[in-house]
Amino acid sequence: MSDETVRFGVLCSMYQAILRDRTSAKKRKRFRTFLDKVYTSRDYFSAVRLILPSLDRERGTYGLKESTLAVCLVDALGIARDSEDALRLVNWRKGGSRAGANAGNFALVAYEVLQRRQGSASGEMTIKELNDLFDQLASKEKQRRLLCSQNLSREQMRWK
Repeated sequence: MSDETVRFGVLCSMYQAILRDRTSAKKRKRFRTFLDKVYTSRDYFSAVRLILPSLDRERGTYGLKESTLAVCLVDALGIARDSEDALRLVNWRKGGSRAGANAGNFALVAYEVLQRRQGSASGEMTIKELNDLFDQLASKEKQRRLLCSQNLSREQMRWK
């Protein structure tokens, strides 16, 4: 398989499985199995760019903060700015009685909001398409539209 055919959902499934594994040996084995079974051609650079983004020297930084991402998600989902979910996204750092256990973790707060608002249908985006999207985002082209792509499932948005 190549990056043009491997769905990002496959990588997300590997992330979920590694999250459940307890020992680092099991995590390494699962990662190695993923690379061996999914990338038979041994050309897995694009997947590694997503797995280890801080080591990617080809792509610049996005220059985005969680507050910008929150506003973008609110707009993309068509949520009223004064709704509970919109306020939860925008005020993701704040705790409180209704904040839940994930207060302070933007990815998990966004996941919870998406879980309530988005179907569980699998996204169809490939690893190559997601990398192309991130390349455009890093070059600051059309940031808002690119960020809020509706081609990802809520599980994939969590790992995005």
